[in-house]
Amino acid sequence: MKRGEGMEKGIIGVDIGGTNTVIGIFNQDLKLLEKVSIPTLKPDFPAKTSNPKEFFDLITSEIGKLIEKTGYENNIQCVGMGVPGKVNPNTGTVIRAVNLGYENVPFASEMETRLGVPVFIDNDVRVYTRGEALAGSGKGSQNLICLTLGTGMAAGVMINGQMVTGSDFYAGELGHDPVPEATYLCNCGKIGCLETIASASGISRLANEAIESGEQTVLTLTNGTISSKDVYLACLQNDEAALRIFDYVGKTLAYKLLTATFLLNPEVIIIGGGAAAAGKFILEPIREVFHKHYSNNELPNVTIGSLGDSAGLIGSGHLAVDKNKNN
Repeated sequence: MKRGEGMEKGIIGVDIGGTNTVIGIFNQDLKLLEKVSIPTLKPDFPAKTSNPKEFFDLITSEIGKLIEKTGYENNIQCVGMGVPGKVNPNTGTVIRAVNLGYENVPFASEMETRLGVPVFIDNDVRVYTRGEALAGSGKGSQNLICLTLGTGMAAGVMINGQMVTGSDFYAGELGHDPVPEATYLCNCGKIGCLETIASASGISRLANEAIESGEQTVLTLTNGTISSKDVYLACLQNDEAALRIFDYVGKTLAYKLLTATFLLNPEVIIIGGGAAAAGKFILEPIREVFHKHYSNNELPNVTIGSLGDSAGLIGSGHLAVDKNKNN
């Protein structure tokens, strides 16, 4: 008997981020068995590509290693993948991913050719939302909004238990809603997008600006590039500049979320991504705006995602299983 014969089928999940990509292998009960993190390969900004062959090959190689390590050779059922940007889950195409430099990439078909099993893709934040809704902070809720504050910023929306994709799969791209008076250039080519402020990269930039302006802050002692985590650690030291940055980011984000909340009436708003590690420093400004301006007596529960960086991976596993059942 060949190794792996007679075993249950394994499920592969892939969570592609702007900086790193996490690949995991699950059993039939969607228990995560092994995972690995690799760099997300992309063209040098502002170059674009419709065929990121090197990245496809890298993902395929790492999946092969996980399969061999767990003994699932010839026993993979399907693959689910979350990809940043505008994604058509019906055709498996990444229409546009500005933070990756991808345009009209036939992601699912390219990976199916390499792996020989069905591959299903969706926008990474919708996949993240699926994970948190089914196994995390949104479990049991039918109406929710999930945000990821990472290299970029976007939202996933679930209404009455159904994921909202929009007329051409652009629903949830709150990160490209303009902020009045913001002058920062976004990777999408427009000026003043929300994600130039409310994202891990936006927080990093704001911190560097504070230092360059001569503001007194412990962040000047940081070696190398300042991350959103550095700003959070400075908040723990009651650093005024760091506290001001998170207050500004939180309130700027809150006013956009307030509009979405009046429109959609969610039970839960979940904050995820790298900047979510700031906890109360990002939550309190949002809650302050909601308490001040939201007229409904039932305030949504604004909270941090409970699955951490595993949410997208878990969501991609659920995506694979759900879509494979319906195919």
